[in-house]
Amino acid sequence: MRWRARAVHSRAKERANISFFIFIMFFAVFGVIVLTELLLLERPASGSARSRYNEELQGWEGRTEANGDGGEPPQPAHAPLDAVWQPVAGTRFRFYVYSAYMERRTVAAVRVIAATKTRGADGVICRLWLHDNRTLTLKARVKPIRENWNLKYSATYVLCLLRDTGVKPQETIGASVSIVSNTSPNRPPTNLLIVRDTEPKSGIEETLHVCVKPFHFSYSRDDWLIEWFELNRLLGASHFYMYNESLSSQVTCLLEHYKKQGLVTLLPWKLPIVSKIEIRTEGQFAAFNDCLYRSMSTAGWLVVIDVDEVILPRRERTLTALLTSLRASYNPPSKAPSAFLFRNAFFYLRWEDDTEAPAPLVTSRKTRRWAAPHALKNRSKYAIKPRDAVELGNHFVWELAPGAGSVGVPTERALLHHYRVACEYGGVQCLTVPSTVDRTAHRWADQLLAAVTWQREQLARTCLA
Repeated sequence: MRWRARAVHSRAKERANISFFIFIMFFAVFGVIVLTELLLLERPASGSARSRYNEELQGWEGRTEANGDGGEPPQPAHAPLDAVWQPVAGTRFRFYVYSAYMERRTVAAVRVIAATKTRGADGVICRLWLHDNRTLTLKARVKPIRENWNLKYSATYVLCLLRDTGVKPQETIGASVSIVSNTSPNRPPTNLLIVRDTEPKSGIEETLHVCVKPFHFSYSRDDWLIEWFELNRLLGASHFYMYNESLSSQVTCLLEHYKKQGLVTLLPWKLPIVSKIEIRTEGQFAAFNDCLYRSMSTAGWLVVIDVDEVILPRRERTLTALLTSLRASYNPPSKAPSAFLFRNAFFYLRWEDDTEAPAPLVTSRKTRRWAAPHALKNRSKYAIKPRDAVELGNHFVWELAPGAGSVGVPTERALLHHYRVACEYGGVQCLTVPSTVDRTAHRWADQLLAAVTWQREQLARTCLA
């Protein structure tokens, strides 16, 4: 019995030793991974994004250092820019800024749209040049936009805080701001942004604007895009904000056509961070939030959708009438929500055409959809009062101003029609998902066909000449 006891004790001790060894090895491997991240991951390599970042900084610095006089860092030689990705010098990780806006709802600040490291971002400060020739150095808060999918880089807010400066937010409108690394505050800045106004103008309550994510992969669906534009215009949209990473020549001509009519703001979007690997699709959350603040002074409503989606009301003819009706149902009016979410239903383009289609249009032919729409916040899209929104996501609003609320819209009032090219799960869902026929879009078919036909005739004179 004694030898059995000793054997059991020996085996227990052996297992304890093995467990301790595995424990030590785990922390050793973890330490190697952390060390590799810190020392090697950001090391420039030939042709790497980091190497291009350094080359870009050198180009900017060559334009500013010549003006340095050893005193306070000078303003960059170039004029302040808007809607251009500019680098921040002196940071360990890539850091770019795009646009700047006056903020006074949640905090007195200049709000900068940026992109940088999701966690452990470099510290920065803000340098602000006011109209009265004062130069201020402000504390900055770097805040990643929440919908970043835990990728290495994220769309980001930089809040240049005005607290204790005596400067009111409205005094910053039209001023110039630069984001500077706090490790080299006297280095000539490599970026300069003009601060845009966000104060809502009078008479815009029923104005409806549309925001979409950046075009990429040389987007080329010009024929469909005409139909999408004209249907949204019939629904009440009067302006569209779009971001161009890459477009086909035909779509470029199409958008120029709509720009000449004052319907489109098309902004360049060349963010030097690898899409889908380092940052979510083309940094789309920076675009959504730039669109929010860019539209804030001129849009009573902002609809955030993709270019294969349309929100169709079931009773009203326009989205503006629907949104007005939805808000009017709340008593008192102060309790009315500032954001309305619309449930998504796929209308797969691979499904058969409707034999009763009244027009040769996608929205007339493709009327078969999912029988059960997605739940709210799962592929849903939304309409918001821009002045009441702080941070936008793709399928819902992450943050509203104090006192503002968000609700879902019943499907009997409206539905998000998602005209999707591909089917999920290798095409399986096209075969298996329960579906139904929904001819709501036929209500606009005659007007839409007339509008699309006219636009195509106009485009034929310019884009096909």
